[in-house]
Amino acid sequence: MKDTDIMHPEDAKALQILRRIKGFDALIRASMEYGYEQVFRGENMGMMLRVDAHYHPSLYAAFKSVIRKVGILEPELYIYNDPVMNAYTYGETNPFIALSSSLVERLTIEELSCIIAHECGHILCKHTLYNTLLRTIEELGLLLEIISYSTLGPILMAMQYWSRKSELSADRCAAAVVGERTFQTALLKLTSGMSEIHGSPYQLVEQARHYHRLENDSWWNRIQQNCRIAFNSHPQMCERAYEIDRWKHSWLYRKLRQS
Repeated sequence: MKDTDIMHPEDAKALQILRRIKGFDALIRASMEYGYEQVFRGENMGMMLRVDAHYHPSLYAAFKSVIRKVGILEPELYIYNDPVMNAYTYGETNPFIALSSSLVERLTIEELSCIIAHECGHILCKHTLYNTLLRTIEELGLLLEIISYSTLGPILMAMQYWSRKSELSADRCAAAVVGERTFQTALLKLTSGMSEIHGSPYQLVEQARHYHRLENDSWWNRIQQNCRIAFNSHPQMCERAYEIDRWKHSWLYRKLRQS
């Protein structure tokens, strides 16, 4: 699988702009290798459980299957203690994927493969490089108050817009690996926090249609909804479901599923 196979058009546009900045990639890679990446690696080994052939072998086997399909080098896989279902990836030279304990407890092995494939999509598209910049901007501005919010706001808003689109690329990777139906059931569980699905796996797709009608009902509704999500790093769940439901009809999705 290539990054161009799954990359959302808006994600690709934003990355092209960032990559035009001379020396930017090298600077971010260096900061990760000698700073954040080593810090997180130590924290993972000290505070999380590493998944391998000896610990949680069924999950590790599913993990190995996913990385073979995506075609990336094997990252480290960890489980951390958290009642909130979540997962994330980080690292450029030594990437890792972390799954929350509640995620492992409530999702089937196929749905966990979906989550892992999503994170592998971020690694394939090299999103971790630019997520580092986003995190640095937030820390310097909002937390340490080194950059004023009036200066930070437009930059952060632009980066958050890219972040939302990057999630759609990673969602495509997940759907391509496990199939769009499994993607939809995993997304329903992430949205509800429940371990079982009671009804159609396409509930969020239907909600997205209702949401679009609300959003497009008036210019004021559109402004309100856009302002509400302007600083969100992730798209709304119904939008993610809707995007994959549209993409499943594409020639590229069918090609990736057959390969």
